[in-house]
Amino acid sequence: MKLIENWQQAWKLKSVQVGAISAFFYALILLSEQFLNVWNVIPQELKNRIPENIAEWVGLFVGVAMVLARLKKQPELHQGQPLGFVTVTAGHSNGDPGAVNGQFKEAELVARFRNAVAHYLKEAGVAIKTDGTGTKNDPLSAAVKLIKGSSVAVEFHMNAASSKFANGIETIALPSDKKLAQELSKAVADTFGSRLRGDNGWIDQSKSARGKLAFVQNGGLIVELGFISNADELDAFNRKYWQAAKAVANVLVKYEVKS
Repeated sequence: MKLIENWQQAWKLKSVQVGAISAFFYALILLSEQFLNVWNVIPQELKNRIPENIAEWVGLFVGVAMVLARLKKQPELHQGQPLGFVTVTAGHSNGDPGAVNGQFKEAELVARFRNAVAHYLKEAGVAIKTDGTGTKNDPLSAAVKLIKGSSVAVEFHMNAASSKFANGIETIALPSDKKLAQELSKAVADTFGSRLRGDNGWIDQSKSARGKLAFVQNGGLIVELGFISNADELDAFNRKYWQAAKAVANVLVKYEVKS
């Protein structure tokens, strides 16, 4: 193979520059999801040790990777047909942190989970409504209003108990949504390595000690993503919530296809 004359200066050619930039972004698109998966399994305490000047660049790269990952279609979720309408919301709100364990607040954790589920549903072509994006988390009154007209509505919470050993995944729903509730709970439990509470992951609202929950009364389902008060379940959530969100999205996509 013969090289062009003055090949050492080829980087000055616009065609080479454009080709290099295209190749760079193509590689980013191909590897964006893999990078996010690796990033999400890195313990938070290790991320906190990253020097501030480097953390800014890492944060920028993570942001770019998230955008590129959203642009990629995922064949395993995409069904090749118009899908229905799903509401996904986060429990509590920016003004109500919910349960707290050290620096971790329920409202912030479940907002992250909501965002991840919304991401995968969009990838699958599902029309969605949410009670906010990013760190925004509207109160229950706003979330309940989103349920009307949805084929399914799911809100995410985390349990808490005085005992640090209380554990497990459950979904509170009306009897008509029992099967879907069990499938949602199983998707989360299998990912986090947790057990199922209640009837294979379903809690009948009429038998719940928490009484009648407005979100469920209006036709929604509340998924409890483990116990924030349990160190092991909190750690599993922080390490694997993206994987669990994808599993939940898969359940909702299949539900939409059957509807």
